[in-house]
Amino acid sequence: MTPVYSVIVVTWNNLQYTARCVDALLRTLPSDAEVVFVDNGSEDGTPAYLTDVARRLGDAAKTVFLDENLGLAGGANRGLEVAAGEYLVLLDNDVVVTPRWLEGLRECMEEAPRAVPGARRVGLVGPVTNSARGPQKVQNPPPFQPEALNELAAEHREAFRRRWAPSFALSTFCLMMRREVYAEIGGLDERFFPVGHEGADLALRAQERGFECMIASDVYVHHEGSATLSKAFPGAQGGLGGADLFFEKWRARRAGKTRLVAAYPVRDAEATLRESLDATARFADAIVVLDDGSTDGTGAIARSHPAVARYERTELPSGVDGRRDRDRALQMAAELSPDWILAVDADEVFEMDRARAERLMQLADPHIKALGFHWYTFWEPTRTYFRADGALGAMSGYRMYRNEPGLRVARGAEGGLPGGGIPEMPDGCGRFTDVRVRRLGYDTEASRQARIALHGPDPYTPPRVGAPPELADLASNTVTLRRYAPASGVSLCIIARNEAERLERFLAFLEPFVDEICIVDNGSDDATVEIARRFTDRVRVHRTDRLDLAEVRNVGLEMATRPWILSLDPDEELAHWDLPRVVRLMDDLDVHAYSFEIANHQKDGPPVMTIAVRLFRNDARIRYGRAVHETVQPSLDRHPELVVRPAGVEIQHYGFLKDDGVMEEKLSRYLEANQRMREEDPADPMPWYNEGLHLLNDGRDDEAIAFLERAMVLGQRFLSPRSSLAQIYQHRALALWQSMVAELPPGHPVRPTAEESAAVLGRITPARMLVGQARRRRLQGPSHGD
Repeated sequence: MTPVYSVIVVTWNNLQYTARCVDALLRTLPSDAEVVFVDNGSEDGTPAYLTDVARRLGDAAKTVFLDENLGLAGGANRGLEVAAGEYLVLLDNDVVVTPRWLEGLRECMEEAPRAVPGARRVGLVGPVTNSARGPQKVQNPPPFQPEALNELAAEHREAFRRRWAPSFALSTFCLMMRREVYAEIGGLDERFFPVGHEGADLALRAQERGFECMIASDVYVHHEGSATLSKAFPGAQGGLGGADLFFEKWRARRAGKTRLVAAYPVRDAEATLRESLDATARFADAIVVLDDGSTDGTGAIARSHPAVARYERTELPSGVDGRRDRDRALQMAAELSPDWILAVDADEVFEMDRARAERLMQLADPHIKALGFHWYTFWEPTRTYFRADGALGAMSGYRMYRNEPGLRVARGAEGGLPGGGIPEMPDGCGRFTDVRVRRLGYDTEASRQARIALHGPDPYTPPRVGAPPELADLASNTVTLRRYAPASGVSLCIIARNEAERLERFLAFLEPFVDEICIVDNGSDDATVEIARRFTDRVRVHRTDRLDLAEVRNVGLEMATRPWILSLDPDEELAHWDLPRVVRLMDDLDVHAYSFEIANHQKDGPPVMTIAVRLFRNDARIRYGRAVHETVQPSLDRHPELVVRPAGVEIQHYGFLKDDGVMEEKLSRYLEANQRMREEDPADPMPWYNEGLHLLNDGRDDEAIAFLERAMVLGQRFLSPRSSLAQIYQHRALALWQSMVAELPPGHPVRPTAEESAAVLGRITPARMLVGQARRRRLQGPSHGD
């Protein structure tokens, strides 16, 4: 009998994990399943164990024993070659499955297209777990307790019943694949040996063929996480190795695929359509127009425009239906075989040229399938001022998407309302650009009343349920207008030195958002420069005789050509959802720079918060100062006419998580440069402050206090030394109160005060964060000679 399921388990040593995995697997294996064991040349008794298990399973088991370790992909592919089931399942040997896990994955695969709006036929399904990168990891998983796992999984299944969600990628730790998918796209790509990105690559290939990748959130399994990988290949970065190979493969696979078709659903739009079509024609290869019963000159404009490749008129009795019309326009565009489709309304002007459009269609990150833009609604006929308040003042959303088989607009405007959206896209595959879209259809009172009238006979009654939130703004008598900036755009300026490990991911994330990338390399001896040149031709190598990071950063500022500059480092991150906020910051014509909160993540405690200016105008008055701990603040202080405001946006900084040895080398270089700055300009409080922090990190508190107090005297408005001094004295006070608690006998009249003071100070005193060798010494504890 042909099995329904084939579960493929790839092993390499780690017999204890394999035995635990197999035990759980056999307890949950249905009678219509087979198991395929593939061993990658184990030397710890695993082959004998698997042989015994296979003997006991009889025809329900197959074994493949390899002479060498072919990695995850090589082993999985050998198993797939002999598997006979309709549903092929890859299972890591450090996974512990739970009851009905196979049935749950299969249910998602078969039922999700009917249960999830916009879902195509499902080809790949994965469960959720305690340990995984990406969306399959549950938040705050409980500690692993083998005896409680099945109960936990049952509770999870009940709480998340039939909660299935499309995903841009899936991990291979536990992955079900329809045989049809395997027959069409093959198995895992072995170029990523030993492991890394096989699941992401497989998902992308399936999606290209029109298959959905789905997470079954109601199926929970335990995953140890890189248990075999970390032993077999310690340098594989927990499965993240080979990022350069992954990006290189997909960059080559999609090279030259830049055909863009714009899809217009229109109705009675003669006032704005021509201007919109002219703007779109500057960057799109073709335009399709779906006319939903216009009664003015809209049809004549569309039919006569040279960029319109197809015009279709429809007069459906149900009237305006944004979702229906967008979906039909999408299908019209898809019939022209584009690589990307842009959904455009008849009153919209996208501020984009062909060069920018081509860059957006050739992004390094192959997971990106949807691109977001930002709308500016003009409120008066000269189109000088736009609406800056309410929903109209914060409109951002996705409109451009990669064309794949089976896409359709499943949600959007309901009940005949205008608007609508684009096809459903998995979380994680969308990125925001900084491209602005001018909305021209609201610039007179008459045009605004016409919009309101679409939703009811009385424009002054509250909008009906289901109407877009902008209707409340249209009916409001109170508005905030802002002058529209004639020029926009942002240059990403970074400096780098030996950042090959993280630079590709950093640039791939920000590439869609910025207009240009300017990179200055300060003497890397790894692949940093090579990676940088994959993203931009604005790369300069600038070596300095002595450490002077301000000089290096200012070289990058001179390379920038856009009106605004965003200054970030490869070990920093902006949240994707904050990018629209960053765009709106650049709208204010009166502001020259914005300060951001920096969350400096620590190895041994919560992040330490600092503040720094990171977004500022491309203005020659704004330049970096100080050789280390460089900042533009000195130049801003020299020019009080420059306006600085808080951004209200947080940057995550992970530089302190580097290896202690790497951090110690950096601290040494910074200390030497800092001492030089202090000698050259003894009136500058910053070098005194920073050297005080170095002394504090080394445990030389009395010397640190002297430096911090000097910094406080030199900089009357410089608050950081005060904060550091307060923490030093807090630690000392806490230690004194704790010593009193330890020494005072019960009943002593001072003991309650000592206990209360120690408790209060203990709650509010932050732990001292150490880096480099100081942290290593604390972890190792005192030596025998201490």
